Amino acid sequence: MLSNVFLKTLYEERIAIIGWAIGILLAIIGVGVMFPSIKEIFGSQMAQIPKEFQGWFGENGNMMSSFKGYVATELVGNVGIMLVIQAIIFGSSLLAGDEENNVLQPLLTLPISRRSIYAQKWVALAVINLTLVIVWAIAVEIAALLVHETVGFNILFRIGIVFFLTNLALATIAYSIGAMTGKRSAGGIFIGVYAFLAYFINALAGQGDVVKTLNQLSIFKYAGYIELSSHTILFGNIVVIVMALIIFYVLGLLIFSRRDIQMN
Repeated sequence: MLSNVFLKTLYEERIAIIGWAIGILLAIIGVGVMFPSIKEIFGSQMAQIPKEFQGWFGENGNMMSSFKGYVATELVGNVGIMLVIQAIIFGSSLLAGDEENNVLQPLLTLPISRRSIYAQKWVALAVINLTLVIVWAIAVEIAALLVHETVGFNILFRIGIVFFLTNLALATIAYSIGAMTGKRSAGGIFIGVYAFLAYFINALAGQGDVVKTLNQLSIFKYAGYIELSSHTILFGNIVVIVMALIIFYVLGLLIFSRRDIQMN
């Protein structure tokens, strides 16, 4: 029974997982093969872009001149937002969705603890996110082959690791809020708004002291995808992301284990 909750969750979400995998594969490959044209456009037009906005494309905008920079800016930072969206959707619905649909309540009558249900569904959430990040990485490699470019394994690996942890942290926050409230909309809306604001604040962090200060609250600041294309993972940044994940995981577990759950 302990393993069945985990496997049952993955089985129930199999169509959604396959759908997201196909969508991510096609989107990343589709945008990836545009690199030669994008490189040429940015090479000639970057000087016309206001300096304040060149940070969207790496330091001085020169990230778009190499495929590894294109991966960090476009295939993670922009098109890769698809993985952030799926993380929030799955995170907010795996547990709270079952409660809203009166699927969780009968499960609680079986000889299995709430903590085990919470943990196994979260592990399923982690596996879903890991699977889709792997699909993303495969799509990047396919795109690179199609445009006769290469991405070093070490670069793709460190970007993929941080990408996975960042998405899992956002998914866990949505999951935790859903577990605490029993409402998938609560987690989805809260973390959706946060992710939207955090993304743009991080992109515009160089435009003033106020924005730079607010950016300390953005998880994307600590992800630092652009820097990962040329630098190693900063341990301190990973600690911040993982601590946010752990805090919300534990908070959701404690409240979910104690609150009243009834049929809707």
